[in-house]
Amino acid sequence: MIFLLPTEATISRELLRYLEKEQLSITSFANRAGINSGTLSRFIKGQQALSVSSLDSITRAMDVEEGFFYDLYLNELSLNWRRLGPFIMRCAELGKLDCVAQAVDMMMDYPSYAAPLFDCAEELFQQGKREAALIIYKKVADGEKYQHAERLGLCQYRIFTCSLNENQENNLHCAIQFETYIRRVPEGVQLDALKDLTNTLLSLRKWNKAKTHAQEMGRIARMLYAQKHSQIKTNRRQLEPVKPLFGYILYSDLLLGSIAAENADYDLALYYLSRYEDQSWIIETDEQAEQTKEQFREWARGNRYLYRLMKGNIDVLEPYIEYIAAHEDEILKALFKIIQAANMYHFEVDPYLERFEELIEEHLRSGGIIGDYTGHIIDDRFANFLIDVGDYYLRKNNLLKGTKYLLDGLEVSYRINNPVNIVRCNTTMEHLRPKLNPSILQRYGAIRKEGDSWSRKRNIS
Repeated sequence: MIFLLPTEATISRELLRYLEKEQLSITSFANRAGINSGTLSRFIKGQQALSVSSLDSITRAMDVEEGFFYDLYLNELSLNWRRLGPFIMRCAELGKLDCVAQAVDMMMDYPSYAAPLFDCAEELFQQGKREAALIIYKKVADGEKYQHAERLGLCQYRIFTCSLNENQENNLHCAIQFETYIRRVPEGVQLDALKDLTNTLLSLRKWNKAKTHAQEMGRIARMLYAQKHSQIKTNRRQLEPVKPLFGYILYSDLLLGSIAAENADYDLALYYLSRYEDQSWIIETDEQAEQTKEQFREWARGNRYLYRLMKGNIDVLEPYIEYIAAHEDEILKALFKIIQAANMYHFEVDPYLERFEELIEEHLRSGGIIGDYTGHIIDDRFANFLIDVGDYYLRKNNLLKGTKYLLDGLEVSYRINNPVNIVRCNTTMEHLRPKLNPSILQRYGAIRKEGDSWSRKRNIS
């Protein structure tokens, strides 16, 4: 049932109108709503405020949509965290983000509310309600007077992670904004912040920036690891990182190896590989530690094949293929590099592309997340992969397959707003235009039209 409230409406007036219309007493309606009749009576007389749970009970009893009275409730609320906290959580649950923003705005002139608001945002973040959490993080960060406060750094970290999406230009902006706050994040949490920032920069091909932050992650992790196992204990309380400390040291070397490989320095990449492969210095031996160590040893085995292949050693291709076939989460990421090597050294990979064709098509259809990589990183590399496969087939004069993969890559590139790939695809397609049949040209035109539409929407937003 849909109602429109008059501008002078209050919840109590609307409730009284409803009781009069339905010819209900306060007691009978309170019984229907499942709340205390005395509480309801005092609310109608303006002697007692309602909790949000009682308001929800009244709303259900009146048979109107959930949250129907929330705008009025905001106008009638006093600055009382016992009321405002549950109200914000309930608004987030219902997706009433405007009400979340208004409720937070009511409290921003009072510094004492910064801490409970931040805790509320953290709870929403953990529950996966990131849009609501992002509203609070931004407002708390804007109102933070102590510019070097750890809370400001944590807010900016959450703003960064909550703001990432499939639009690479947006992600670049987010990374640049967050970089200025990275040193203000507490050391324990800073490791995860550096990891997320480095992975984002890798997806954007900002190799030098990524290298700087990967090195910093390793430096901090080594320092904290030494402190943890030294005989001199510090009384300073630290926020704990998500993973074991030694894992960040290994991951730093893994990232530095990947960056070296992206710069075609495979000897340096193999050096970093030897660092995360050698785990003799690690003290921890519990089950979680052993699982983490084994994961890095597995990555070292796979990457040793990869780096040797990228150096031109084609003899490792077959064992590398068998290795990745046994590690399903690694197949696509390995194929990304194998096709680059094939184009570089001009060797055949048709049997392997055909073997994993269904996996490629499945990812193209679903746009899913593979392994531990975030979606925007995989989508960017996947778009490059599709274009590389297109180039591979075009080099073999297979126009049909070549243009098919090029157009798939163009479509993904438009979706993630990767201008470099868009130009690369369009340049190749325009060069091929005289050779293309009408159906291919029709699909090409449709993708460009849809891509231009996405670009306009982004510019408007």
